[in-house]
Amino acid sequence: MRFFSPRLLRVESEYRVGVRLQDNKSGELLPASCFGIMVNISQEGACLVLSKMLLEGRHLFFSTLNNEHHHLVLLIENPVLRDETFIISARSVWMDSCRYKGESAFKIGLCFHDRQKKLFQLFKKLGVQETS
Repeated sequence: MRFFSPRLLRVESEYRVGVRLQDNKSGELLPASCFGIMVNISQEGACLVLSKMLLEGRHLFFSTLNNEHHHLVLLIENPVLRDETFIISARSVWMDSCRYKGESAFKIGLCFHDRQKKLFQLFKKLGVQETS
């Protein structure tokens, strides 16, 4: 029997993040990268909006959904200390198509491999709304 577990608090944001794929066995980052917009974040995950889903022929969602070969790496510049970057590994959990600022795009829900309390608190305190 599972007990009800409320959804963790999410903070709305609009913050540009780098997205890469990493090989789970070797730890090697694949050379291709793209940018997405993090539209919300919790301590355990985030929602990204992406204009494309393929990196070097690998689908960002299906390559990291319950997959033991690859996971996503997010590169998130600290909005306060611009010389600090958070490097966060995550896996995809859901995907949907959407319209973002009038353009066709994709939303992807992520689950972080480790809780991101510091990053979440930073975004919560700042109420970040930046896309640069």
